Amino acid sequence: MKMQFKSIGVLALAVAVSFASCKKQDGVSAAKGDFDRSSKALFPDTHTLPTATGTISGVITSNITLTNDKVWFIDGPTFVDSLATITIQPGTYIKGKATSTTTSGFPSYLVIRRGGKIDAQGTTANPIVFTSAKAAGQRAKGDWGGVVLLGNAPTNQAKPQIEGIPTAQIPASLLSKDAIGYGGSVEADNSGILKNVRIEFAGVIVDAALGNELNGLTLGGVGAGTTLDHIQVSYGADDAFEFFGGSVNAKYLISYGNDDDDLDFDQGYQGSIQFAVAAKDLNFTYSSSPNGIESNNISSPITTTGGAFASRLTQPVLSNLTFVGGATAGPTSGIGHLFRVGSSYIVRNSIVMGFNAGATLISTTGSEYSNSYVHGFTTAVSGSASTSTSVTSLTGATPNNTIKLVDPFNISTPDWRYKNAAPGSAVSPVSTGANFTGLSVTHPGGGFTAFDSSNSYVGAFGSQTSTRWDSGGWASYEPFTNAY
Repeated sequence: MKMQFKSIGVLALAVAVSFASCKKQDGVSAAKGDFDRSSKALFPDTHTLPTATGTISGVITSNITLTNDKVWFIDGPTFVDSLATITIQPGTYIKGKATSTTTSGFPSYLVIRRGGKIDAQGTTANPIVFTSAKAAGQRAKGDWGGVVLLGNAPTNQAKPQIEGIPTAQIPASLLSKDAIGYGGSVEADNSGILKNVRIEFAGVIVDAALGNELNGLTLGGVGAGTTLDHIQVSYGADDAFEFFGGSVNAKYLISYGNDDDDLDFDQGYQGSIQFAVAAKDLNFTYSSSPNGIESNNISSPITTTGGAFASRLTQPVLSNLTFVGGATAGPTSGIGHLFRVGSSYIVRNSIVMGFNAGATLISTTGSEYSNSYVHGFTTAVSGSASTSTSVTSLTGATPNNTIKLVDPFNISTPDWRYKNAAPGSAVSPVSTGANFTGLSVTHPGGGFTAFDSSNSYVGAFGSQTSTRWDSGGWASYEPFTNAY
């Protein structure tokens, strides 16, 4: 769900901004590399699902628990009302029905309204999975809508509403209640917990007239009291994670094979994220600008419509990211990290590789981009941060020859850990060089109160002999054929 159309070319040294509809345009497909989709795919889901089923739909006005002795279906637009909590047991599978099969004829998605909560605490071995209702082998991007979480934390807009959901899809009982409004003044607002959760095949078009999709996980004005921890969004037809304002923090995020941006920040989002990996699957058609990060504000200069928070910059604080495009130039038309339009940022200890342009920066107050490795097939870094721009810039046809990750472009069995030294070769340069001096969480809260500074490596993962944080059963890299 896009608020601004992306119009930045990969060779641009200055940022050109244009605004239009939020309709996503299909772009390039096809690529070279190891894209074998076979039984060797990494971390298949081997759970046996129960035969009993349950359904949620419409407006949930009181506390409800989705138990793991049933497979649950989302039937059309579904709203958890203010003051209600939806609790989901570990090991529960929730399937979004296709629009053609819903009772209402509208797309299926789950909205947690401002003042409502979600308590979705999976475990490593028994994650909570939101996925398509279609059978293995039939699933596709955009089979259903996604998860929308709304809160009371600040944005820089006055009375914003989540874009994309048309009035016709809002239940009559909510029409007078600002059903999809978000934002307030509570930085520490708590909208609940998402932990050990997967969201797959989201991004259905919810507004056919405008072509608007939902993201895998949409966060509107979500506060720092909320916990986002170990979440994978895979094969969505729009962004993986989009943050509209708010101050929520997150750690251990995976964006895998999504059509558009992996992390999208807007409307004065000020939160912190550590340990996140994003990878494109170039077997598929995707948007015309599938960026790794896109960070925006609502205009430049920032408008004065947001009351006390009108001048609030979008300013994510990010560390230990690994963002991977394609193994060869051409198909990967997006930008690894794109910051523009009144957006500040702090990025440290991160890797960008396999995009035509690695990072496009602007010199906004307080911005910093340092202790990172940035590769671009054409341009590594354009522009600069205001405080510090200190990176190792790489261009050329073989990005991994220098960075030396184990198997970063293998979409079926990816391994983003760095290589140890072997006879005749040196250890990867990203094994050291991390810098956490002065780096702090913007609004500590939820499950993330401080950056983990115990590691010295750059990127999201440690060495090839270390335990992967995406292992143990909660993540999966072959949702198309998982038997659920």
